[in-house]
Amino acid sequence: MFGLEIRELLIAGGAVLLGLMIVVLFLKSLLGGGRKRGKVKKAAELREFLDEYPPPPPPGRGSRLWVDGVPARLRLVVVVPTGMQQEPITADDVPELLNAVLRGLGGCVAADKPRIRVWPPQLSVAGFAPTFFRNVESPDADGDPSIWVRLAGPAKARGKPVLVGLALLTEEETDIGSLALEPNEWVHHLSIEK
Repeated sequence: MFGLEIRELLIAGGAVLLGLMIVVLFLKSLLGGGRKRGKVKKAAELREFLDEYPPPPPPGRGSRLWVDGVPARLRLVVVVPTGMQQEPITADDVPELLNAVLRGLGGCVAADKPRIRVWPPQLSVAGFAPTFFRNVESPDADGDPSIWVRLAGPAKARGKPVLVGLALLTEEETDIGSLALEPNEWVHHLSIEK
């Protein structure tokens, strides 16, 4: 008889625990707390299709941007703070950040009028370039000649690390493609000519 009461208490306790778990899961889904659903939504918000971009404005008489010796126009700038402790970045900060990557690059924002995107903070510096290349789609297959060049990687700005992704429209087809860069490599691939 004593054993029967313990079993009944255990069954009743398990039922109460199961009921509480169901209520918590229901409230979590109702309030949008599902992690997977949030990631899918964020990934969709990061997508860029370069073949849908309008052409750049006519070139001015200012500085010219070059990528590996080919004239180019800046069409997309993505900046991402690293880690969760870094202060937020706004679109207004972008020219100054780009000037820290390469002197004069911030001036291309005013001249070329690229789209500017500030992505949510990313914890994986190594994972940024593949994420950028996956979400910023070129109309041309990797390895084929293209007028699109995509550069991505970490850089230093304001003495702090920041992740930068650029999509450049070149004046002629190249085989440059997509390059994952280290902080010291930006100046080897990009130049500003006055």
